[in-house]
Formats: sequence, C-alpha cells, structure tokens
Amino acid sequence: MNQTEAPAQINSAAAPVKKARIAWVDIAKAIGILAVVLGHAYPHKDTLYEVTYWWHMPLFFFIGGFFLKPLPHTWQAVRRFFQRKVWPLYWDYLVAGAIIITINYFTEHRTVAYSLDYFRRLLYGGTVLNGYTSAFWFVTVYLLAQIGVVALISYVKPQWLQWLVVIALFIMGTSYDNAQQLFGFPLPGNADVTLMAMFYMYVGYRLFPLLKRIVASPVWLGASLLGAAGFAWAQYADKIDQVVYMKSHNVTDGLFAATVPILFVLVVIGIAYQLGETNLSHQLQWLGKQSMIIMFSHKAVFYILEKMSITNWAILALFGVMIPITGVILYRLSRRMLQSSLNLTV
Repeated sequence: MNQTEAPAQINSAAAPVKKARIAWVDIAKAIGILAVVLGHAYPHKDTLYEVTYWWHMPLFFFIGGFFLKPLPHTWQAVRRFFQRKVWPLYWDYLVAGAIIITINYFTEHRTVAYSLDYFRRLLYGGTVLNGYTSAFWFVTVYLLAQIGVVALISYVKPQWLQWLVVIALFIMGTSYDNAQQLFGFPLPGNADVTLMAMFYMYVGYRLFPLLKRIVASPVWLGASLLGAAGFAWAQYADKIDQVVYMKSHNVTDGLFAATVPILFVLVVIGIAYQLGETNLSHQLQWLGKQSMIIMFSHKAVFYILEKMSITNWAILALFGVMIPITGVILYRLSRRMLQSSLNLTV
C-alpha cells in the first residue's frame, strides 16, 4: 500500500521525486491488520477480544488522516482528488468484491440470482455485507470519512471550528444505537459510522506533525502504555464494561470511544517505531503494505477453511494472513516472469 493511505492503495499527489516511506507508519498498519484478523478469528468475546476492538479499526482511520491535505478551491483540484484518492480504492473494492463473490458462488454452490443480489449488496455496502465480504464495510466508511475530512480542512478555515464540527459529528454518531433502529434501514456504505471515523481521521491529521517529533521518546511510550494497561485491567477486573464495535455501531459510551481508542493507537504507534529499529522492520513494513489485500480476503479464507473442518482460531488467523500474502507474492513473481519473457522476445 502507498504511504498516503490507510490501509488502501491511494496514491499521493504527483510529485517529481517519490518521498521516502516512514517505516513506523507501515509497521503500525501491520500490527493493525494482524489485530483485525486475530479479532475476527478469536472465538471468545472476553477482555482480549473487547480491548482489541477498542483500537484496531480506529487505528486505520487515525493513520488515514496523516497525509491528508487541504484542496485548492478549484474544480480541477476536486476532480484530481477523486481521481487519485477516491476512485482507485473504490475500484479495488469493486474488483475484490466481484472476485470474492465469484469464489462464494462456487464454494457455497450459490444460484446466479443469489450472486447477483450479493453484488447489489456490495454496491450498497455497510452492514448488509456479511460472510465472505463482511470486512468490506471499512472501505466505504474510510472513503466517506476521507472525503468529509478533506472537505472540512479545505473549506472550514478556523481550526477551532474544525474541531467543533468533528466533535459534534462524533457526539451525534454515538448518540443512538444504530441506523437500522433510527431510520428503519441501514445506511448505504455504513455512512452513519463515518461520523465516528471522521473524528479519528481528523485527530490523526492534527497529531501527525507532533507524533513525528515525539514518536521516538520512551517516556511518551511508557506513559501511554501505562494508561492503556490501566484501562485494559479495569475491563478485565469488571471495573468498567466498554465496547467499541464500529461496524455494528455498538458503542457503550461516546466519551470513552473518543479518547481511549486513541490512547491505544498511540501505544501501537510507539511500539511500531521501536519495531522499526529491529531486524524485523523490513518484513513488518512489507506486511503493512499488504494490509488491504488481507482486509479484503481474510474472511473468505476463514469460511473456506471452515468448510474443510479447520476451525482452530489460531490456524484460521495464520492462514488468513499467509494465504493473501502468498497470493501477492505469486502474482508479482508471475508478472516479473511475464515481463522478462516479453523483454526477451522484443
């Protein structure tokens, strides 16, 4: 994945020199996608499960704010933004969805009518997607949040007013149970969850310059780790009982959801920086760049393995990561071999 996305293939504005990637950003994505896969494979809704869900999806929206920039007030700039930032990821969403729906057709022996309706649900997005494509909700929410935050920072100039807007939207987005209960139907693309995602993305946008200066500080990491451990212990000891399930819009307390997930995200970023100083840095960076293909495909891998009577959650999680990245490696090798053969024939 490109550095200007989280965790999606969204290219930054064209520049004459390609900027160097920041290792800890990609490593944070790697940690995040491993947490997503483990969270989906883990069968017990215990403290580990609940705490993981506090932060693993907010992390991707938070990182998504790192490289956003205000747009010039021209239609050309808006068009370029949609062409370079929005459409490529949405196209990946449609292509990946079509591939997985086709796989579902054969593995589950679906009818053509069912698969056509499945594709209709893909276009609608959000909570109507389940099974093989249940993780796809993230993409539409990410895109809508990105559009919303870029519009905010481009057309609302006072920073205090920007903060007021995202805080108000977050309060609104956590003030009801879910869109189904509020409107009688789920919103397209989980659009209501965008109210939460915009907040996390905007906070990432504002904190990124600060994080670049303090990310190496062990004092900062220690303090955030201590705070996060305190909340995790409180959940384990039944001192608190908090859940943050973004897709289903199940949030126990809005203030908690606005603060504690960000605290955990800061811990992940600090750990990612420390891992960037180890011999695992290159491998973790590479894994972070593949986070979108893993996001798209790991649930399909789970369902196929379960049809083969493989149900151990650790094995599911392992293959949920390994099969997608093996596919990436084989695809790239085949492209190189094809290119080499074409070069030889010219």
